[in-house]
Amino acid sequence: MNVMALTHMLAQSIKETPELQNYFAAKTAYEADAALQEQLFEYETQRKILTQEFALPVEEQHPELISAIRDRLTALAEEIVKSEEYKGYEEAKRAVNDLMSRVNAEISRAVFLIRIISAN
Repeated sequence: MNVMALTHMLAQSIKETPELQNYFAAKTAYEADAALQEQLFEYETQRKILTQEFALPVEEQHPELISAIRDRLTALAEEIVKSEEYKGYEEAKRAVNDLMSRVNAEISRAVFLIRIISAN
């Protein structure tokens, strides 16, 4: 069996782990939360407007607008991170990242050990 075929088998095994199953469920809930998606959209829109305002020469910037946008971004961020769907999704992403780090470390360790053994 070649490396790519083994990679596909590993990927299928990873998809069946509780971490990935939880991630897919959390992502579905996160994306289905209409209120949360509206907040995220507004947050991104406000962030873009703030970026555009900062791109202007200083004398053309509107300090009141910048202050209002910053306040709104802070309020939105506080609301977003309180969402159970957001927290669940972020926790599930961390678990998947941790799993993938462990898998990558194990592959690297195994490859490194094979190199040491074959060098002797």
